[in-house]
Formats: sequence, C-alpha cells, structure tokens
Amino acid sequence: MRLRSVFWASLLAVTVLGAFAVRRPHSEPTAHLVGSEACADCHDKEYREYAVGGHGRAAGDSTLVAGKVGCESCHGAGSLHVDADGDKSDPRFATLVDLEKLPADKVNTLCITCHRGGDQFMWSSSEHANQNVSCLSCHSMHDAKDAGHVSLLKQENTSMLCLTCHKSKKLALARSAHMPLEEGGMNCASCHNPHGSSTPHQLRAASTNDLCESCHTDKRGPMLWEHAPVRENCITCHEPHGSNNDKVLAGKRPFLCQRCHVGTRHPSTLYDAPDLASNRLFNRSCTNCHTQIHGSNHPSGKFFLR
Repeated sequence: MRLRSVFWASLLAVTVLGAFAVRRPHSEPTAHLVGSEACADCHDKEYREYAVGGHGRAAGDSTLVAGKVGCESCHGAGSLHVDADGDKSDPRFATLVDLEKLPADKVNTLCITCHRGGDQFMWSSSEHANQNVSCLSCHSMHDAKDAGHVSLLKQENTSMLCLTCHKSKKLALARSAHMPLEEGGMNCASCHNPHGSSTPHQLRAASTNDLCESCHTDKRGPMLWEHAPVRENCITCHEPHGSNNDKVLAGKRPFLCQRCHVGTRHPSTLYDAPDLASNRLFNRSCTNCHTQIHGSNHPSGKFFLR
C-alpha cells in the first residue's frame, strides 16, 4: 500500500512539473538599436527628408544634443522590424512605433522629451495642448513643405498653416486694410507663439500694447499727455488682423471717436442726426485736428492737437 502511494505521488509530481514546463512562456526577443542608416534601405524618401531636416542635422551635431539621435529616438529600437525584412505578416514587422496612429497626448509627450525649451517651454499650458492638438497636426517629419524644412511645417509657411484652422482670421486678412501677412512682411508667429505663452491669445509679449509697440515704437509712452484708451489697449480702436477702414481701425472716423466722446465741446448732433446732409460732416475726421491722438509730449498738447 505504501509503495502504491509513493508511485502515485511521484506520477502526480511529474505530471504537474511537465504541465508547467509546457505552459512556461518563451521569452520574447528584445529589440536593440540598429542606426538610422538601416532604415534607408526600405524608407529611402523618409530617410532623405530626415537627413536634411532638423532631426538629421541634430544627429550629426553632438554639441547641439546629448546622446544618439535618429529614427529610433521616435520610432523605437528597430532590430526586430529590420529582421522581419518587409514581411508584414511577421509579428516583428509591427514592433516599431507608428506616430500617426498614436493619440495626440502620446505624440506630444514624445516630442517634448527633446523640444521642451525655447518656444516650446510653455507648451503644456498652451491653448493647442488644452485642445488636444497633436504636434503632427502642424509638423511633418518626412514630408515638410516649408522652405529649407526649418520648421518642418505641413504648409509652405506659418501663416498658411495657421489659417487652415483659424478661418475667421483668414477672412479678416482679406479686408482692404490688414496686417502684412499676405505680402510676406510678417507671419502669425511674429505676434503669437503657437507653442504657448504666459499671456492670453498666446502673444509674444506681456500685453497687447507691449506687442504692438515693439514695432510701433513712436506710439510708446509714457507721454506728457496720454490718451486713456491708447494707454489701456491698442485694440480698443484697431482691429488686430484686418479691417475695411484705414489704419485697421475698428470703425470709421468720427464715429469711432464718438463711441466714447458722445458729449463734447463739439455739437455731437452734427454726427448723430439722421439727416447726414451737413457740410460739416464729410471729410471732417477728428484726427484732422487732433493729430497726436496716441499721445503728446508738447506742453500745449492736452487735447492732442500738437
């Protein structure tokens, strides 16, 4: 009886050990780096675009970045993919990271592992990040359209790219008076930082006035005699993107001025009356006399006449 018990106990132990031996998973091969040159054999166009772009230049400049930079920095180690030799049925073929299939937050997290300084410093709190806009919505690593592939944009220039989404600004810029974007004198990024800033509307300055006065220095104060709305905000009187009035004004003069100056030494009824036949109305802009409307440093410039 005792020998029979030992026999059955031994048989059970062998069976259990055999089952574990059969079910034990085999360790998967680990991918390792093979270098960007290995990608060029199959992905010739993508490799050429990479080589002439900022990423390729960074890879060759050890003083610019720390560590090895290449295709595998974004797509992961490529040895298994290379070993698959183009066979899409081979599970190893799909071991690379396809950024086009990743959600926006994962793409952005990958990008900011390197791009986290300079213009990208405020990205995490930017409007685009809050709206879950992917870096790949604007940038293309392997099919950039901008000249010199400096910014790797999906359009020929920054303004064309921004206007693909910001349609209302495109209409404003088509007006008779507008910011010189269409003429190439500036672009959207001249005033806005698309990667985020600490100010509203992602402005590249502490305030609207600081931004405007960085170019329009003659309007910068302090003045001996200051015009309150000018001091407060330039866009009180001006449309920042475009207007059908001269000097991108928000309204025609004198009606623009009368939005605030409804009761003055001048008879306002001349401008407010339904009968617009008065010969004192036409070609009588307030700034014909009040020429220094942005402010005056003249001792007698209280009313911005000089």
